[in-house]
Amino acid sequence: MAGSYGGGHGGAGHDVSGQPRLKNGQFTFVADKARAEMAAKQTQAALNAPMPVSPDAPLEERMYAESVADVVKRHAQKDHSELKPYTAEPNAAVPYYRMGVRVLDSSIVPKSWYGTKVRATGQHWDHMQFVGSDGSNFGLTKDGTFSEDVKKLETYQVETPKYRKEYIDRARAEIDKEDGPIETFHIQQKRDPYNVFFKNCQHYFARVLQKAKQYETKAKPLVLP
Repeated sequence: MAGSYGGGHGGAGHDVSGQPRLKNGQFTFVADKARAEMAAKQTQAALNAPMPVSPDAPLEERMYAESVADVVKRHAQKDHSELKPYTAEPNAAVPYYRMGVRVLDSSIVPKSWYGTKVRATGQHWDHMQFVGSDGSNFGLTKDGTFSEDVKKLETYQVETPKYRKEYIDRARAEIDKEDGPIETFHIQQKRDPYNVFFKNCQHYFARVLQKAKQYETKAKPLVLP
């Protein structure tokens, strides 16, 4: 929050000495900066909190629980040899999503780079999407969130973990609201939903998982056994 220096009869206003000045001539105060830094630290702490692990999972997974951020990071540390082709499971007892990846739709990124490391981000050269047991799916591109048609889903490969669809859909709806139109100086503007280095489809995947994790209960965990 920024405030202008203001004095008046009987009031000295804010002491702005040593405060950084904004381009519009206003000042931003250290207290506001501290609050912003604290919020950023809390967000990072939530991102690094351990993911729930099924009691039936292998011993290694139970001893070294992944964080939400690690789900995407771990994908980038492997090749695609353990991935399986996407198949729907419309009669699943509990509907779920999996992490699905495919070749990037890009005229400048060779298809042969698929599944290799991106040096700048430590991620993979692949598009990452939530792909559902019932064929529903969504992910992020430069134009915002979108869904693939059924035919395109046949090009996806998937990781093994299954995430409860109920929580993922709820998380998506909440994030859509957070990133939706905002009013700035009485003009409707939309926050930039995409940045190739800082807010791409893989960051989005981790963000949705982070949000979905907040809804789980002991009886209904996010990660299905």
